[in-house]
Amino acid sequence: MANEGGEQVTLETALDSPPSLPLRIESLLVRAYRAFSVAMEIPVNGRNLIVYGENGAGKSSIYKALRDLFARRPRRDALKSNAHVHALDPLLTPRVTVTFNDGKPSLEWTETRHPGLPTADPRVALAALRSSFLDYHALLETNAFHGQHRPNLFDLAIETLLADFADATSGKTLAERWTETERARPHVHSSNTDYMTQVEAACAAFNAGLEAALDAMLPIINTLLADLGRHEMRIEAFERGTVRYNNARLKKDRGFAAKELYAKLEFRGYYPQQPQHFLNEARLSALALAFYLAGRLACVPSAPSQALKLLVLDDVLVGLDYANRRPLLAVLDKHFADWQIVLLTHDRHWFEVIRAAIPTDRWTCHEMYEMVAVTGEATPYLRPVPSDIVKATLKQARDFIAQKHLPAAANYARSACELLLRKQCEDKKVAFPYKPDPKKITFEQLKTGLENKFAGDQPKLDALAAITPHQARILNPLSHDPTTSLNEAEVVAAIDAVETLTTALRTP
Repeated sequence: MANEGGEQVTLETALDSPPSLPLRIESLLVRAYRAFSVAMEIPVNGRNLIVYGENGAGKSSIYKALRDLFARRPRRDALKSNAHVHALDPLLTPRVTVTFNDGKPSLEWTETRHPGLPTADPRVALAALRSSFLDYHALLETNAFHGQHRPNLFDLAIETLLADFADATSGKTLAERWTETERARPHVHSSNTDYMTQVEAACAAFNAGLEAALDAMLPIINTLLADLGRHEMRIEAFERGTVRYNNARLKKDRGFAAKELYAKLEFRGYYPQQPQHFLNEARLSALALAFYLAGRLACVPSAPSQALKLLVLDDVLVGLDYANRRPLLAVLDKHFADWQIVLLTHDRHWFEVIRAAIPTDRWTCHEMYEMVAVTGEATPYLRPVPSDIVKATLKQARDFIAQKHLPAAANYARSACELLLRKQCEDKKVAFPYKPDPKKITFEQLKTGLENKFAGDQPKLDALAAITPHQARILNPLSHDPTTSLNEAEVVAAIDAVETLTTALRTP
């Protein structure tokens, strides 16, 4: 509403003044909530967060805690209804606490008070308007839940995708416009048609708002599809009905007609009417991701703001193979660079792929497992892992040296070196002859590619040359063979050479 829009400006001003760093989550504490039978703090450190968790370990509890805390329409009973049923300490009450980087007191969500109700903390109020929470079930709403019918996206658009899209004049959101339209439905019909004036005006305002929202979202969807590597398909247009009150004679038949919204999908010159039965799962997942992410980008103000913008993705990529998952990282980096991102996954390989690709100073990484307490009650166990996978692998190699496991140490040294070379080749855009599987590019090809790229940079060339003596026995795929005779000095020398190479290649 107009005065709510004014309140939002006030909140924005309060949050943005004086100028400071963008608001970010420093830590999340979850207690006696869903999978968490005790209090557990999850460090985030103001960065993006990726959590690998086995099924049942509690990662979806993190998703739900954040989603319900930063909900646009908070439920008062959401915490109590999700209390852990067998808390290790019966006196523990459910609680979710978020600490930000602004130095102010932490947000506490308890059974008696949600920080978004009744007088919302401005940090929560603004973040709720700028946050998006997606899991695999949400993606299915764009296709799988429509059976044999052409997917009608009307309800999804006004309740989720574009609910927060505000028109430029009144500041009212699309969801507010729809609420006004439903409330304008006349309770009494008469021969005098004056009773239709209010509902017709409300319908006109809603239709105009929906059209503006769709116009804003459409180009973003197609940009995201292209960035996700789906150049073969695009949304040509949205086909929508003009919502109107039907003014039916019988009360039971009265309501709104033309609540229809269809996406006209073009796939290599063909227009499938039921894409859920035409496209494969990878394309359907990419299409659903493009819809949701485009909706959020269309709704969230693009002007710089200190408010928290939060994107939480819980196993949304289960329908994508690995070749189609990598573009998502580029999409997040390109379109959500000023958002705080939380990725939750049960896929260990995908977790390692992300760790190898992400900037180490912008991500916090954790693993979660289900642990059985002495009482027999299961509870999550959190294990922080270094975001710098190369350094972590080298550390593991040195740990194996201390334990006298030389073949294992050699194997980890080789893995660290390959991870380093692959990441450097990717960052420096080193070109290689095409191979269906990029992992088939050999160690020597990676090394030679970087030597050519760094021609004239003697410190880097010297560091690359320094690993050559270790390639035959240590830095090769057979280094983990327990029958191979190794001595500690040569393995340590190889680890030192890889460590020196890491420093050299990462130095501008």
